[in-house]
Amino acid sequence: MLRKSTLIITAIQLIALVVHSHVDLTTPCSRYHFAPRCPPPPAGQLYDYNTNAPISSGGINTEPLCKHSVPYAKRTVYKAGEPISTGYDIGSAHGGGHCQWALSYDGEKTWVVIQTEIRTCLQGALTGQSDVKIPVTIPKDAPSGDVTFMWLWVNAIGDRELYSNCADIRIEGRDGGSVTGVELLLVNYNTTYGIIPEFPNPGDPDHRELYDARKPITITVKSSGSTISSTPDPSSPSSPSSTPKNSAASGSRDHLQPLVFFISTTFLILFASLQHNM
Repeated sequence: MLRKSTLIITAIQLIALVVHSHVDLTTPCSRYHFAPRCPPPPAGQLYDYNTNAPISSGGINTEPLCKHSVPYAKRTVYKAGEPISTGYDIGSAHGGGHCQWALSYDGEKTWVVIQTEIRTCLQGALTGQSDVKIPVTIPKDAPSGDVTFMWLWVNAIGDRELYSNCADIRIEGRDGGSVTGVELLLVNYNTTYGIIPEFPNPGDPDHRELYDARKPITITVKSSGSTISSTPDPSSPSSPSSTPKNSAASGSRDHLQPLVFFISTTFLILFASLQHNM
């Protein structure tokens, strides 16, 4: 009986490890997050129980950048110039890595990166740790409007993955104005943008020069949000598009199915064998 109980506990732990082995943005609430304090999904949408999964692995993107395209009806409000105390639940911090935080005023067509952390992002966070805080400051000259806030992370250790979550916020700032930053870098999303190899050790190349080479971009919002423009044009060949070639949106759990199936099948075989021998 003890052996049977041990087997069941081990199988449950393996499945839990698969489901919770990554990282997700929890503050502000990423789209359709299942946390009780987060808003319910919009009409016709479902809770996402896999917000911590990467959007790309090994140069193959399996999700759009924001995973879900329909924004929350209820938005978290922040003032221009205010720091957002962003929070993350940690399955595995993968040795840290590179993070970008970006804003979009036009429904995720154009992005301006407002903060970047190279190499040390989430470094030292512990497995199972909840609500790890990183302050991200909204530019003080950011215009008012409904905005998509994105977190994008390239992990330092493990499969060459890219993680992303988007949150729906409202910025209270000046009526019309502009935000200047740099363009979004989409390395590890697919082979079009290139793959950064692992950089587990302090002396390993982390390809920060790719981040240094990002082009400046300014997003301008006219008064009352009537018009949004950007310089340079985000559709130009030199700027990464928010919808890369060969992008394929899939269900948020699809990439886990083979591994979960393998663990479940192994458990059943071991359990049957134990029953036979008792």
